[in-house]
Amino acid sequence: MKRVNGFTLIECIITFSLFSIVLLIAMNLYLTGYRSYRRQEYQVDVEQNARVILNRISETLRRSDKLSEDLSLSGTVLIIGDTRYYLQNGTVYERIGGGTNTLGLRITRFEPSLVNGYLTIGVETLPYREDNPFYLEQVLFVGGDE
Repeated sequence: MKRVNGFTLIECIITFSLFSIVLLIAMNLYLTGYRSYRRQEYQVDVEQNARVILNRISETLRRSDKLSEDLSLSGTVLIIGDTRYYLQNGTVYERIGGGTNTLGLRITRFEPSLVNGYLTIGVETLPYREDNPFYLEQVLFVGGDE
């Protein structure tokens, strides 16, 4: 009897099936990790945008000499001296004189309010797919009636 070296058709099918299953599991793990990474990256980005907006406003308030005269609100536009902060088309802008700076993207709400000498600024970001939006609020004492 002659002996033939090689694999049978059944052995090849089983090997290919096992390889496919292992490859499918590996790709699924990779895609799950990648989606999680992208969601976290987006979340960090929008949270950083909200913090940049609040830090910039806080810095402008610290540099202002006459807060009681320089600070005012016009709807949702915060005015500090010749600087205006406002939301337009999902972006918060800082307008100083004739120049405009972009402070934060993917913003859904920018809500400044001034009550009894306290300036409250709320910033809400656009959520990632089905996640909840990120909301950050800062309260600053700017003087006036206590």
